[in-house]
Amino acid sequence: MPSSSKPTAAVSKPIRIAALDDHSIIRAIIRTIAEDAPDMELAWSAHSIADAREKLASDVPDLVLVDVTLPDGEGYEFIEEALKQHPHVPMLVISMHHEERYARRAHAAGARGYVMKNISPHDLVHLIQRVLRGEMVFDPALALH
Repeated sequence: MPSSSKPTAAVSKPIRIAALDDHSIIRAIIRTIAEDAPDMELAWSAHSIADAREKLASDVPDLVLVDVTLPDGEGYEFIEEALKQHPHVPMLVISMHHEERYARRAHAAGARGYVMKNISPHDLVHLIQRVLRGEMVFDPALALH
């Protein structure tokens, strides 16, 4: 008698992102974006470099979204430090600063991209996926020559 069981599709693991931003509203928005995306989840969020350092030590996500201005330093410091410990984890800066010098500093620190906080949720998800495919995603208006 033939089997009536249907083949099951492989279930892929969701993309686990983390968010380092000192504004709770931004962390909440990133959580909502991750929850609404079909293949993404928020691993953790942090309000400071010290908080992110502690969380990263015990839970390594697939990607970290990093703000520039934090209460205990600049996001670039965290990026450099985190990449020494976890060079395979891409860092994507999400900032309100629409200036080339900030994007250059992010790139020099090892970030895989620099995007503005006014980005649409759909575009942010798309850019995260591009970064995870190995692409660099710096805002074209802030061209790095």
